[in-house]
Amino acid sequence: MRIWLWFLTCAAVASAVAAALTPDGFGVFWVTVQAACLGAAVLGVRRHRPAPAAAFWLLIAGVGGSVVTTAVETAVPDLAPAAEAGYMLCYPLTGVALWLLARRLRPWSSTRILDAVIALIGMAQLAWAFVLHPLLSRAGLDQVTTAGITTLAVCDLLVVSMLLRVAFAARPGVASGLLLASTAAMVLTDISYVIMYVWGRGGAVEAPMASVGWLAWSFLLAAACLHPGVRDIGDRPRPGDVSATPIAGFIALALLGPALLVAGLGIHRGPGSWVHTLVPAVLTAALMVAMVLRLGRALRERTSLQQELAFRAQHDVLTGLANREEFRARLQADIHALDGVGLLIVDLDGFKDVNDTLGHPAGDALLLEATARLRAIAGPGDLLARLGGDEFAVVSADLGGLDDLAERCVADLAWPYLVDGRELRLTASVGVYAGAPASTGEALQNADLALYAAKDAGRNRAERYDPAMRAAQVAHAALAEQLRAAVDGTGDGTAGGFAVHYQPVVDVHTGRVAAVEALLRFTTPDGSAVSPVRFVPVAEETGLIGRLGAWVLERAATDARAWHASHGISVTVNVSGRQLRNPQFADEVLATLKRTGLPGAALVLEITETVLVTATVEETEAVSRRLARLRAHGIRIAIDDFGTGYSSLAYLRTLPIDVLKIDRAFVARVADRQEKALFRAVVELARSMYLQPVAEGVETEEQAAALRELDCGYAQGFLFARPMSADALRTFLAGQLVP
Repeated sequence: MRIWLWFLTCAAVASAVAAALTPDGFGVFWVTVQAACLGAAVLGVRRHRPAPAAAFWLLIAGVGGSVVTTAVETAVPDLAPAAEAGYMLCYPLTGVALWLLARRLRPWSSTRILDAVIALIGMAQLAWAFVLHPLLSRAGLDQVTTAGITTLAVCDLLVVSMLLRVAFAARPGVASGLLLASTAAMVLTDISYVIMYVWGRGGAVEAPMASVGWLAWSFLLAAACLHPGVRDIGDRPRPGDVSATPIAGFIALALLGPALLVAGLGIHRGPGSWVHTLVPAVLTAALMVAMVLRLGRALRERTSLQQELAFRAQHDVLTGLANREEFRARLQADIHALDGVGLLIVDLDGFKDVNDTLGHPAGDALLLEATARLRAIAGPGDLLARLGGDEFAVVSADLGGLDDLAERCVADLAWPYLVDGRELRLTASVGVYAGAPASTGEALQNADLALYAAKDAGRNRAERYDPAMRAAQVAHAALAEQLRAAVDGTGDGTAGGFAVHYQPVVDVHTGRVAAVEALLRFTTPDGSAVSPVRFVPVAEETGLIGRLGAWVLERAATDARAWHASHGISVTVNVSGRQLRNPQFADEVLATLKRTGLPGAALVLEITETVLVTATVEETEAVSRRLARLRAHGIRIAIDDFGTGYSSLAYLRTLPIDVLKIDRAFVARVADRQEKALFRAVVELARSMYLQPVAEGVETEEQAAALRELDCGYAQGFLFARPMSADALRTFLAGQLVP
């Protein structure tokens, strides 16, 4: 059983024993029990260290004062009248302790002070009407006794008001319940003491039963301090854990004042009746003033809350800018009121990387800094809005200065950002639209098209909307739909509008075909050929590239099986970044080889530098494991477009690579003396790392001669052969029609 529960049980039994004792033995026993409670409370506070510590030490000091006073009265009865003052110290100590605890739980404000005053005055009215006045009106009470009873009543009322503040703010729990019950026991015992004293005229007060409640005050406080939950009493409650201030109850208390006043005027007549009338009248007047102040405060709070809710309904919480709804409303109003509107859509390039690497707090800090810069740029009549994420909008009536405004956005948002001690650099892409649209939807769509054009052009720039952009969008959407329809037709073996062509890779010394590269081609339903430069990005954007890549691999492996068997050549298949990031990629490749019967040694998987550079460290490590597994089955890995401006050396060292395909930009200038030296360095680098160099884009005999001189053994390009169908390649291989 828990220590606090053991102590609570023992103390309750001891209190029951105390009730049965004679007055002569009660004093010593009471001091002993209270001293034990005092020691237990000190032990609990030192062990659990609740906060605020001062509040709990003051509560313990109150019990300590009671122990000392009782001990003095028991040991020296003649000092009892003077020692009574020691009991009175318990009330300010307890009241201050509860005040400190209430302040920690819910910081004091004018509203909460008024609530406490209303509750205090209401309880004072009830105490006067039903306790104090009936007791004080008894004949025979001297002035000292009357003053003592009144003082005790005031102290109890103050303690109860603080107790209610704590009760409404504290989290429910055993420890908090014990603490509240402790103070309640003290107050209820005081009331019982006064009643018995006045009506019993001192005789009943000698009985131990009348003082058992004060023992309950002591041992309940000790049990609360011993309970482990005491350390959580001072924690501020979570939203929703705290009850609302009981205004309805306060109003009910306020209505009691006039009722009690009227009742007093009718019941109490004769000498001294003015006292009973005056006190409720003063209390009622004070309560009315407090209620008026409280209701006025509530009205101001409600107005403030309504204003805040209205602001939040129209503004972004983080930046304070207009939100999407307010933006659309303002844009719609300007469309109807003005001959033309200007609209900028601003998007932060690379913001997602900041969120992913540094976390959302850093991203929020960056957004706030970007907002401050945009505020400084926007004109006094412009509307600045956050549409969501890292996208902002500016609505301006100054059509002539719109381009300058966009350029300032690009320039100022490119300045370094200092976030958490780090200097971050981002750029911005801006879409600009100026015109007289029919609707907000049209204006937004046109600005978005301009934004996409800015991103496609390399980002960090502003682009103005041009009607040709809409035509390009329509063509883009049509191409995407044609690709979907073609991909859906890949199951019948014709691939809809897709076909696989093959370009030979030759030995530059002998002219013999050593390998072929599978290249995807697409033809629209009207027979127009679409460049891979156009349709591959659309396939990636629409998520079709994975299915296309799998189909190309299946088709190429099927065609190459016979070529490998008869000519010993291998086939190279390009792999997209989406395929590489697929956890089942290696399994799918091996399954394709098993279905088609193509040996692993006859397959080369080709990946681009950009796929590796744009991948995260974790993604690169996962790709490396998948490629290593494929190499274990004889499949070779090639890096395509080597030397296009990315840092590739680290990947050459860490990834399982076999073939290095040198970009056509190097090959085009290989005949130049300086460029030849650079090309030679690349070839020697490949050989030093045991990689096979292959030159791409060879178009002239002069380039081929330079490759032979540099001993770059393999090449492909229009000089040797253009991409061709599988049937044409069979004929080509049969005759080895190579210069």
